[in-house]
Amino acid sequence: MLLVLVFHFDLFGIGKAGFIGVDVFFVISGFLISSIIWKQLEAGHFSLRSFYLRRFRRLAPAFICVQLLLWAFAYAFMVPNEIADLVKQTVFAQTYLINFYLWRSINYFGLQADGISLLHCWSLAVEEQFYLTYPLFLLLLHRYGRRHLGKALLAVTVASFALNVAFVGRHPRVSFYLLPTRAWELALGAMLPLIQPWFHSRAWARQLASLAGLAAIAAGVLLYSPVIPFPGTFALLPTLGAAALLLAGTSGGSFGSRALSLAPLVYIGRISYSLYLVHWPVRVLIAERIPEYSLGYRWLSLGISFALAALLFHCVEDPVRRQRLFPGAKRFVVAYASGFAVVMSLAFSAHASAGWSFRFDPAALRIANVENDRDAAARKREYDGSGWRARLDDFRVGALHAKPEWFVFGDSHAWALASAFSRFLEGRGQAGYLVFHHGCMPVLGLGGDECTRFTEDIVRFVEAQPEVRIVVLVSIWRQVFEGEYLLGPNQAAFRGAERFAAFRSQYAETIGRLHAKGKKVIVWEPLPAAKMSVPRVLAWARSSGKPPEDIAPTRDEHERLFKFLTDATNDNRARILGTISPAATLCATGRCELVEDGLPLYFDNNHPTLSSAPFFAGLIGAQLTPLLDAR
Repeated sequence: MLLVLVFHFDLFGIGKAGFIGVDVFFVISGFLISSIIWKQLEAGHFSLRSFYLRRFRRLAPAFICVQLLLWAFAYAFMVPNEIADLVKQTVFAQTYLINFYLWRSINYFGLQADGISLLHCWSLAVEEQFYLTYPLFLLLLHRYGRRHLGKALLAVTVASFALNVAFVGRHPRVSFYLLPTRAWELALGAMLPLIQPWFHSRAWARQLASLAGLAAIAAGVLLYSPVIPFPGTFALLPTLGAAALLLAGTSGGSFGSRALSLAPLVYIGRISYSLYLVHWPVRVLIAERIPEYSLGYRWLSLGISFALAALLFHCVEDPVRRQRLFPGAKRFVVAYASGFAVVMSLAFSAHASAGWSFRFDPAALRIANVENDRDAAARKREYDGSGWRARLDDFRVGALHAKPEWFVFGDSHAWALASAFSRFLEGRGQAGYLVFHHGCMPVLGLGGDECTRFTEDIVRFVEAQPEVRIVVLVSIWRQVFEGEYLLGPNQAAFRGAERFAAFRSQYAETIGRLHAKGKKVIVWEPLPAAKMSVPRVLAWARSSGKPPEDIAPTRDEHERLFKFLTDATNDNRARILGTISPAATLCATGRCELVEDGLPLYFDNNHPTLSSAPFFAGLIGAQLTPLLDAR
């Protein structure tokens, strides 16, 4: 649990692989539950009804309480669009299917994940899906093939691990979120009781396993690099490490088990489920509502998480599990059904009332709803591999019957500005193509496998099209300095000053290749990003009657942040037709504007709204027209 906390709250530099704590937990869970079931089967009093009742008694009450607290917070502090997302998360989480929802929509290691309040529930869903069928599997084995228990569990482990390795490269979300590629970790733990007897009489083996287990988990934390596909084969380090520690500690004791038996660690272990439930919502709800989630706030979040977890454990989880609260099956089922119904009713009420929009006056609601002011139609312009060439008409922008002479490509900012570029080109009677890929800068060799394929494919296409004369590179450009590293050529991870040198080199290569083919290159400079979501801050300020929090950057702050891009552009000035600087317009007074005609220009903290397309089309025209007409 501590590994997960260090990772999620980003407390130390060595915690970047703290998510492997979930893999450790899967092994422990498989070991404990299998031991209990098999002993009951051997004693002849195993009951599926009792098993499932204990599982729900152990998990559901604390989870429902966290959900109720989250919905209370939502009513007090969330805008309608946030609540619409929470509705979907709640329905999938309460039915233990949220891993399927996240598989289709969220990269666990991506920036989007930071705002998903129930992201951590994916592991609970995987575990419960496993235990939905696993007891039946053991029951059948005990009855018809008791001698083959080890072989059957080994077969499950090997098959699931093979699926994990097969999918982790091309479909990483499948490997990360879904049960078929995660079951091997639980099944590995389930095999341990069969091996335990061998360690009982061998103290030296227990000590060796203990040291090896601690070393393997430590190696997993220290050796992990973001370029390593996960889980994949790398997950063997934490899982085998956890297995070794369990064998050493439950077969007679060892150095490692004694170290992990210190009172503070034992207490954290006792409250670990409640702590896991509360820590991520606490992290999200605090981080989303302050301009800078500094180290002090991260430690504060950790302290709040421990306090809430202790309260939840002692007042709900433990009393219900020990049947001091809701004793007897009937009382518990009624209580659980009531809690489930209340949570789902809240979600339904929020959905039916458009995120409880009645909390806002019309003016505040209009501002809040700017979060939905996105160009949904332009999503068809996202790069999907080589197949995009077969549907070129989907990527056209500008005048309907004009010959495509322009090519605009980049990350999600290219998507958000698609309508603005289309309006600008229509005004000139010109046309072009616009293609984007979320998170991918329009720079060769940077950003991981998907981004590398995207930029190389686009540049090759543009090089082969003589009618395309002008290429516009569009990005937020923050990928260079945000996060722990920048992925470069051959998947090298650049950190610190190295990332800026890598960007400078690859940026020059990209512009050089396009220039060598006679293309006129234009660079869209970064938009000044607000410190928080603009619609949310302004809507709550309008609703409360208080002045909005100052979330706008100054021009000096913006220019310092992107000096690396300015320097790289100046180095290549002779091969660039020009740049478009939104900051020159938005930050003309020294402080950057975030509003136009009373409404936010961004639907979050940096992406232009669809309604702002005329404004940005005018900005593009004002800066490019003199350059284009002078040629």
